[in-house]
Amino acid sequence: MFKELLLVFLGGGLGCSFRYLVSVLLARCKDFLGGFPINTMTANVIGCLLIGILIGYLNRFPNNSIRLLLVMGFCGGFTTFSTFSMEIITLLRNGQIMMPMVYMFASLGLCLAATFVGLILVR
Repeated sequence: MFKELLLVFLGGGLGCSFRYLVSVLLARCKDFLGGFPINTMTANVIGCLLIGILIGYLNRFPNNSIRLLLVMGFCGGFTTFSTFSMEIITLLRNGQIMMPMVYMFASLGLCLAATFVGLILVR
């Protein structure tokens, strides 16, 4: 049990660190796009693509350590659906109607597509 917890912990720390890096790298884009949360959407799309690739790989070559480290840990720390939810609520509270709707549907569509592509890539 300790080994499993350690793998999730390490993967989560790496995922959170990479999430922060994406946020920093895309901060100027967010300002350019009128506050559209491109950094969170980008992290979610990349995370969904990665989880699709990993699950596709692990379906062919099961490895519980990789699953814990990368799927549960890294992808769990990297993707940001709690932030996604709060950003939508914030946009709505600020009186914006269209931007949160575009953000929700673009994120959902792109993340589902990225997960599907990830699964296809490992076939």
